[in-house]
Amino acid sequence: MKTQRNLLVSLFCAVVVALIYALPVQAEDNPCLKCHAKLLQKKEVHAAANMGCDSCHEELDASAVPHKSKGKFAMGLSAEGPALCANCHDKKLFKGKMVHAPVEGGPCLGCHDAHASDYQGVLKKEPAALCLDCHPDVKKGPHVIAGFSRGGHPLGNETKAAQDPLRPGKKFYCVSCHEPHRSELPKLSRFVTKNMASCQKCHKM
Repeated sequence: MKTQRNLLVSLFCAVVVALIYALPVQAEDNPCLKCHAKLLQKKEVHAAANMGCDSCHEELDASAVPHKSKGKFAMGLSAEGPALCANCHDKKLFKGKMVHAPVEGGPCLGCHDAHASDYQGVLKKEPAALCLDCHPDVKKGPHVIAGFSRGGHPLGNETKAAQDPLRPGKKFYCVSCHEPHRSELPKLSRFVTKNMASCQKCHKM
């Protein structure tokens, strides 16, 4: 009986410890959140935010309001744009024969929120809508399969978006066929397009 009780107490303690480490950073753990809590009050929180604000803003002097930067970059950032993101994200993921223009020439924050978002991948808006902001011509005619279907291939901006057959739990949209950052294939394709090989990834012919 005593052994069983000890086992239950140990199990309870293990669960409590696991929950503590799984919880996002709270205001009492991070004084920044006393003023900036709204930055993280969304469905998907950037992992870096739970590592502590100083993981990116290490040059920030928070002793006065408004805060001042002790370094050469705005907001006390330790680096700028992609260089900052590369502290955690492998640079190889953003290099290839074909590099998406926003990745090659601009900061990651053109598409992603640095702190939190209500959309997958910490994106700034609904994924398909984000792509179509820069590629509006895609909506003007049937995409990919003109001649086979009057409506064209779905883009993911439909009222009821289809599920991605190759990425369970995710919606089908542009990145189902195109890499969002870089690719070794033309048009940032995920799959070889010759002889409809890419189509056969989802459609059995």
